Amino acid sequence: MLNERDASQTWRQLFRGQIITSQTLAKAASLVDELPPESPLRLRLATELGEIRSLHQEQRPKKKC
Repeated sequence: MLNERDASQTWRQLFRGQIITSQTLAKAASLVDELPPESPLRLRLATELGEIRSLHQEQRPKKKC
């Protein structure tokens, strides 16, 4: 299991000044899954990840039919 300090550092590295890709989102989800279920940080990062995913989907160009 990952400790909260390491998880916070890795989270910042994933998103600070980086382009968000599906690979970034997958790494972030994996990071959240490595935290203990009772961790308040897990809940906070899971919530942030949901918000980031929503924003990322809104910014993706729509495909023409």
